[in-house]
Amino acid sequence: MSDSSFFLGDWQIDPGSNSLRLGKRLRQLEPKAMDVLLYLCRRSGEVVSSDELLDACWPGSDTGDNPLHKTINQLRRALDDKAGDPSFIETIRKRGYRVVADVRFPIGHEASLPSLAWSQGSPFPGLKPFSADYAGVFFGRSEQINALLERIARQIKHGRGFCLLLGPSGSGKSSLINAGILPNLASPQGFHGIGLACYSILDLADVAEDQLLLELAAAMLDWELDDAPVLAGYSAETLAHALEQDIDSLCAQLCRALPSQNWQKPRFGLFVDRLEVLLSSPRFSATAREQGLALLDTLARSGAVLLLSACRNEFYPQVVASPSLMAGKGNGAHFDLLPPSRQELLQMIRLPAAAAGLNWEFDPESALGLDELLCREAASNPDALPMLQYMLQALYLQRSDDNQLQLAVYHRLGGLAGAIGQAAEDAIASLSSSQRAALPRVLSLLVTLREDEQSVTSRSARYSELATDAERALVQALVDSRLFVSHLEDSEPGFSIAHEALLRRWSRARDWIDSHREGLAAKARLFHQARRWQQQQCSRDFLLPQGKPLTEALALKNDPLLELDPVSESYVAASSARGQRQRRLKGATFMLLCLLTLISVFMSYRSVEAEQQAQAKRLAAEDLLGFMVGDFADKLRSIGRMDLLDGVSNKALDYFREADSSLSEAALFRHGQTLEAMGEVAYSRGRVDEAEKALLAARDKLLPLLSGSTDQLELLKTLGANAFWLGQLKYDQSDWQGTRPWLEAYLQHSQAMYRLAPDNSEALMELSYAHNSLGSLSMTLQEFSKARQGFEESLRLKLIALAESPDDPQLLADVADTRSWLASAASAEGDIQVAIAIHRQIAEELKRHAQREPYQLYRLSGNLEILAQLYRAVQQPELARDSAMEASRAIAAALEADPENERWRMQQSFVEVLLVSLLPTSTEKTAMLNTLSGHLASKPSSETSTKQLKLEARFWLAAANERLEQGDYQQAQKLALLAEAFFTTLGQKTVLGTVDMGALAEAGLVIAYSVSMLNNDISFAYTHCQKVSRSLQPWVTVNSDARILAPYAMALDCIDDQQELLKMKAKFEPLGYRFRQFKYPLKN
Repeated sequence: MSDSSFFLGDWQIDPGSNSLRLGKRLRQLEPKAMDVLLYLCRRSGEVVSSDELLDACWPGSDTGDNPLHKTINQLRRALDDKAGDPSFIETIRKRGYRVVADVRFPIGHEASLPSLAWSQGSPFPGLKPFSADYAGVFFGRSEQINALLERIARQIKHGRGFCLLLGPSGSGKSSLINAGILPNLASPQGFHGIGLACYSILDLADVAEDQLLLELAAAMLDWELDDAPVLAGYSAETLAHALEQDIDSLCAQLCRALPSQNWQKPRFGLFVDRLEVLLSSPRFSATAREQGLALLDTLARSGAVLLLSACRNEFYPQVVASPSLMAGKGNGAHFDLLPPSRQELLQMIRLPAAAAGLNWEFDPESALGLDELLCREAASNPDALPMLQYMLQALYLQRSDDNQLQLAVYHRLGGLAGAIGQAAEDAIASLSSSQRAALPRVLSLLVTLREDEQSVTSRSARYSELATDAERALVQALVDSRLFVSHLEDSEPGFSIAHEALLRRWSRARDWIDSHREGLAAKARLFHQARRWQQQQCSRDFLLPQGKPLTEALALKNDPLLELDPVSESYVAASSARGQRQRRLKGATFMLLCLLTLISVFMSYRSVEAEQQAQAKRLAAEDLLGFMVGDFADKLRSIGRMDLLDGVSNKALDYFREADSSLSEAALFRHGQTLEAMGEVAYSRGRVDEAEKALLAARDKLLPLLSGSTDQLELLKTLGANAFWLGQLKYDQSDWQGTRPWLEAYLQHSQAMYRLAPDNSEALMELSYAHNSLGSLSMTLQEFSKARQGFEESLRLKLIALAESPDDPQLLADVADTRSWLASAASAEGDIQVAIAIHRQIAEELKRHAQREPYQLYRLSGNLEILAQLYRAVQQPELARDSAMEASRAIAAALEADPENERWRMQQSFVEVLLVSLLPTSTEKTAMLNTLSGHLASKPSSETSTKQLKLEARFWLAAANERLEQGDYQQAQKLALLAEAFFTTLGQKTVLGTVDMGALAEAGLVIAYSVSMLNNDISFAYTHCQKVSRSLQPWVTVNSDARILAPYAMALDCIDDQQELLKMKAKFEPLGYRFRQFKYPLKN
């Protein structure tokens, strides 16, 4: 028995401090009395003679037995024990003394236990962490449990109930707290007078964006005393508001609610798991992160809450950056969880097995038991705890009839390192050779590399991508073995790898990856480049350059195994076509550069005697080359042909990057401008590294010119453009943290321009564009409130410019665009009335100028279409119909001026599709559908643009709704299935936006309702509505747009999830939302 605390009956014995504790009672012992008590407890239940006690506790002293009698009496007084009716220490006449009370150790401290102490199935949780339910078989962490309990006691003593557990992934942090710390503190004895009246767990990995306070409140609402809520009268929303607005009153209420019995220092417990998510995830803004940490610190200091948290140690730099997390470090608030020792590993392996009545097979060849073999293998790998638990669970599931864990199973699974790989081999063992041969094709669908082209990762695939029965059989076998998982992928059946360890541990997968690594790297690189090209509306500036990148992509396109996705194939085809054109132009451009160089050399030879004249000629040549990659670049950029300057920029880059101390400020400025233009040319060609070098070189030349004699306004404009493009490079790489500093630098340069020339319209517009760029970044990060602030400031500045030039069509378009962005942010935040008001304001502004400009009529039609969609989503059909009719009139007027404009004709069709759902009579709807059908039939069958797909999908949905209203359920189902197929195809070509995701869900609801009415098939309809609900769930957690919420509410009504539906209505109806019912709620 060490100096660790233990329990004698209900008394907690603390040898380190020579104290006994029971509830609020604390008794102090003399050291000799503690020695005697410890000796008796070590021999609990045995009679220990007086002579043995004297020899052990008073060695070498001839004192008689009088000191022992006094000590025993002191122990009885301290324990409130009686010699005549002993509950703790019994006197056996003429023999000695015996401890009769139970001697117990804190949970997890047992070194042995009786067999069959566990009867709840497997004593090994596998890959899941230990929970409180497994506390009875949680062993091997006794020292860590005791040390952490001591740390907790120390923190509470210093007035702050907070401890942070740090360790690598898979080290058992969650298990230690769940099964070791919380059950001990929640026991009647507690620890050092500290006890948990109740506790709850908050896993930050499950917290959605902007939901931190709500989820924290929900966790606190789980606290109960005697089956009654501690915080009765609160909902999650009201408690979240109290946490934010009146935390001090809430803490006082919690202190009053603490029970007065049992423990000296009772607390409510909260375990915040995976703290690294709050510290690093982009789903939490810096403001939300600081607010969350401040709330946790306040709760920890309240005197009512014990807060425990776990964090991966690679995120310790973020911990250090937080003052509240570092506040208690000096007092031991941080606890580093080390790998278990060999003895601790043996306890983890043997004691749960003993508790469950299991035994281990002995290996005669090595003369070791299976338990020892497992311990040796785990001890050689500090990161093996998850794999050890996986192996132990597998051994349990395949145990013999006499409960023996067998060597044959261990060897068949390949030991700890090969268990997952062997499981995969077993899964495909019964398949035919042709089915096993399908593995490379299946792996090609699932395996990819990250954008660094080094790290292997996995992705999801669709069942529709499987080409043969052999591939389908292979995937099903691995799904049945739980090595693959099946799920819905954009409303389509899909599958993926259950754990990426399979790619590392299964030799077949590992060998295939090693042999195809170059191809996978090229495919991954091409995939990310194609996505950036698609995000930029297929701009030519993002196509592959000639040379190795294009050659490599063409070779990859012809590889039958590494099949490209449709977007990548289109990207390669467009790059190849552009390359053929460019080869002809590049030669001419290079010849021009050579001619200029020859002229410069010729002139320098002719002017040997006049060095100043030669210098002037050189500067003239630089000006000409600067024009080609500067002013001329501006003209080419406007028509999307920056690629024409590729040859010039390549040859000129090294020249302009050379430092020349003899150059004047004007020459340096020209050099900087030229480098800036060359950076943009390289960016347009997809050569990111070259673009970054040129842009950074330009910045190095331009920054020293600040406060010099150079035109500061033009200099600041160039520096602002430079910062914007450097930020754009980071944005394209999805490096949001890297993007923000450059866009903020763009804002600073624009602000300096505005301060220098507040009346300059160009300075005003640059500042407006800078705010708009930061707002767009915030929208990408789903920081909608911050985005609105940026758009509002951008709009304010544009309106100042518009007041000076009220008829400028470009300014009008800029104002309308910014207002549209502002409306999108408001709609995403659930502020539907503001979004509607903004679109109405845009419409009014455009109407004042639309009669003079057909293009403004086209923009007016698009804005009114969005307005009609919003009215329709919130159940205002009359306003929706009026807006749609006005949109139809506007686009018709535009087409009168340009009848052949395909873009405007497409807009007319979209408005007519929307009108079908809004017209009051069946006759009008049928007539409109017939008109639309004629328009669609006139389109060539090869038309596969995303606009055309979107139009056809919405057309079939409108037709399905019309048939549903007329009671033609069979035709409604058929048309809705057709609409669903078109939306699915559209989703394969591009990311579905808010409107189309809502429309896809609406098609699913039409199918569900039609089937229920046709076949009275309630179960099918219920399942289909569930599918719709689940597909929208990830959207509604972050986006409150009415066009998503409306079908989601109908899906909830369909499956009769009234609790969630009422919660939605309570939140959104006060904001102006109105939700339609599913006509006949279905119940399973």
